[in-house]
Amino acid sequence: MPTPGKLDPELSLVQGDTTTLVFNLTSDGVTPVGNISGYTYAMQLRTTPGAVSAAATLTCSVTDATNAQVTCVLSASDAAALTANTSYYYDLQQTDTSSKKTTLISGITQPLIAEVTRP
Repeated sequence: MPTPGKLDPELSLVQGDTTTLVFNLTSDGVTPVGNISGYTYAMQLRTTPGAVSAAATLTCSVTDATNAQVTCVLSASDAAALTANTSYYYDLQQTDTSSKKTTLISGITQPLIAEVTRP
């Protein structure tokens, strides 16, 4: 897991696809940061960092609290509503049990790949 606040490599997203992102939170790239029971996570995509509205909100959940694993999912319907050939800013924020918020990663997606196969 990157150092808190560090810019992460660009994400590649496809319009209309369900995207599942799994984050293993580590202190040294290997060792889990500790038990994250009770922590919550939020991740959004925006056209600019200061955009009033999110272009999409991913659903994030702790999938393994003991091993500090978090999974965030962009639904197919939310991805379908995104604009092809557009890059989106994102970050992953953690709220701990004392309500302290920390941005763990942030970055910009590669230009969204247009959906070709449709129903």
